[in-house]
Amino acid sequence: MIYRKVKTNLSRTLSSIEQDKATSDDYVKCILADPQIAAYIVQALVPEFKEMEVEKIIPYIGEPTVMLRFPERLGVKIQNVNNESVDEDDGKIIYDIKFPLYYNGKRKEFIINIEAQKSSKKSKLGYWLENRIAYYMGRMISEQKGTEFVNSNYDDLKSVYTIWICMDTKKSEDSIIEFGMKSSLIYGKIKKIPQIDKLNGALINVRTRATKNKKQSKNKLIGMLEELFSKSEFIEKKKILEEDYGLKMSMELEGRMSDMCNVSDYWEEVATEEGKEIGKEIGKEIGERQKIISQVVKKLQKDKSVAEIADDLEEKEEVIASIYEAALSMKPDYDVEKIYEFLEKNKKLA
Repeated sequence: MIYRKVKTNLSRTLSSIEQDKATSDDYVKCILADPQIAAYIVQALVPEFKEMEVEKIIPYIGEPTVMLRFPERLGVKIQNVNNESVDEDDGKIIYDIKFPLYYNGKRKEFIINIEAQKSSKKSKLGYWLENRIAYYMGRMISEQKGTEFVNSNYDDLKSVYTIWICMDTKKSEDSIIEFGMKSSLIYGKIKKIPQIDKLNGALINVRTRATKNKKQSKNKLIGMLEELFSKSEFIEKKKILEEDYGLKMSMELEGRMSDMCNVSDYWEEVATEEGKEIGKEIGKEIGERQKIISQVVKKLQKDKSVAEIADDLEEKEEVIASIYEAALSMKPDYDVEKIYEFLEKNKKLA
């Protein structure tokens, strides 16, 4: 495995806690780059390997390059191998993990990129993740000119896969989404429509396994990843990965898992952030409902009717009527919080 350090001045400015989180991310990348884990991912997403056993895929996986923030904390040696895509016009992107995949007599046929992503939510990222996936697909194709092919030798173009593993999925939404280019005939008759299989992307939604009793995913790859990054005790986790998923614990893989302290800090951070997000949504919803109650109370005190208030607030009369009645029952205090609690208890607030 080839390790490179991300060129950044963040190491000087990040706090100790933030550096610990970044180091946890580095451990995740190293584990995902392990040949056995990479082979599991390849088997699930690359059609040519779907019928092969995981252990037989491993020899086809080329040496991965892994970009780390704090490699000195992992005790790994840095090598001067490029894992960046630099374009004068389009800027620079840094791939978490990148490796060649061989096929057909061990000729290089595929280029694989794996990205560890804490969240796929637009509210956290500020953009739709699928758009970034599309961008990576395009860059992985365009950067091959001058390296994988020259001049007009486009038949030497290698198929690319950019695979994103997101780790904050809800308990019922574990899933794998594939992205790619599809050919379709919009006019005429032709015996065979040419298919373009060079651009491929995937989003693997992995659930947070904060509790030991959560049911395993019905998808083998997701189940393996969830167990790999669960908060289970290390001995128990090792046993499940060996017995249920056939992983052989090499000294390197076992060491990474052990050093990562079962990724507890990593998952606690994800769970905390998810909890904050849910809390914000709940708080916002409660605030909006209490605002309507407050508006109704003010208009009620001005002797306005239900119909008039509904018209003023552009709400349904039945919604206003329930608030109106609850508010009258608490006259003359008109305590907004008590009115809200009463309506919630009796399920009268839409």
